[in-house]
Amino acid sequence: MKRKSFSKVVNNPEVTLDIEGHGIPEDARDAAFLDWLCSFVAVGDDGKQYWFGCSPLILASEDKDLWHYELCWDTGEVIQSPTSIYKVADFPPVNITGQFVYPGGTLKVEKSDTQVRVSLGNFQVICKDDKSWHYTLEDEAKGIKAEFVHYGAGYPLWYGKEAPSYLTQHSIAYGYNWSGIVEGKLTIHGREIKIKGRGVRERYIAVDSSAAEIGGWEDWMWFHFDEAFGSLYEMRLGLKDMVLNVVDGKQYFPAGDFHIEHQEWVFFPALGAFIPTVYKVTMETEGGVLEYTAHVANATVWGVTGKVPDNPVATLNWDKVEGTFTGKDGHKQVLTNGMGGVSIRQWKPYPSLFPVDLAGSNALHTAPNKLNTL
Repeated sequence: MKRKSFSKVVNNPEVTLDIEGHGIPEDARDAAFLDWLCSFVAVGDDGKQYWFGCSPLILASEDKDLWHYELCWDTGEVIQSPTSIYKVADFPPVNITGQFVYPGGTLKVEKSDTQVRVSLGNFQVICKDDKSWHYTLEDEAKGIKAEFVHYGAGYPLWYGKEAPSYLTQHSIAYGYNWSGIVEGKLTIHGREIKIKGRGVRERYIAVDSSAAEIGGWEDWMWFHFDEAFGSLYEMRLGLKDMVLNVVDGKQYFPAGDFHIEHQEWVFFPALGAFIPTVYKVTMETEGGVLEYTAHVANATVWGVTGKVPDNPVATLNWDKVEGTFTGKDGHKQVLTNGMGGVSIRQWKPYPSLFPVDLAGSNALHTAPNKLNTL
């Protein structure tokens, strides 16, 4: 049966400082947490394309605060396994990543009339009343520093504002995610690189969360063309929702329906799971139909331990996004300068023999500080 999009339409889609600085909600349950995430794709003045993600988090049930980041620029390819009928994602590991864990209560949220400042160790994000987020973070040991601004455009996709959404039965949240423009610089081992690109930011205020329920399959993605941008998510055991902003006429569509096709599945050894390497998405709104195709160039893994987890997570980085928008009048417009990405969570629906068969003893990577909440 076809499921209609939930379409969380709020009374006023404007982002305010109240939501930017919102703490653990009063109705919090067992696995409440907070984040101020940003993930982006950008091109440097050195001609390279960079994929970057970071977030500070408060994990209430585990009494921990942390911030993490990951940066990659190398891409891989899909190869045929010499020992089976399956194809394998021969993707390089993340070029540089780091995670810093602190006792609960270390993260500080400072509010004023014009901004909210979130700070934890060498990580800071300032959420300003002009809808911009200003990030500064540094990993001194690895020689990495990032200074960039995310500018929200149009309006975001709301999880919940006046009331929370039940994404699944036990994944309940306020907040939003928002596709926008990113500008700034990266410093890698003393080399400064100016960057420009697009990215998504997320203000997530979890009343409760359930990795197992979300693992019934989740797609959480964003896209950004010059002419149209937005985001969408689908929980196969819960809700699906979307938002589309069209630049011409500053049109905002917080409701509609969409369909995701997952194509060219391959085994990803670092995850111990199969992943799609081509996404085809169709979004239908009152203003028209947007269609795009995205190709995976590399992928990152988080929350994975030394054995195949029951509900592994991966971020699939896109290097090519192509699309069209067909308006109500039937005119089809080819979209330009597409960027985006997707994070997935899935149950492990196949025997554990696959990792050894397809990737040998190096099938899985061990990640320290595994977090139960995520």
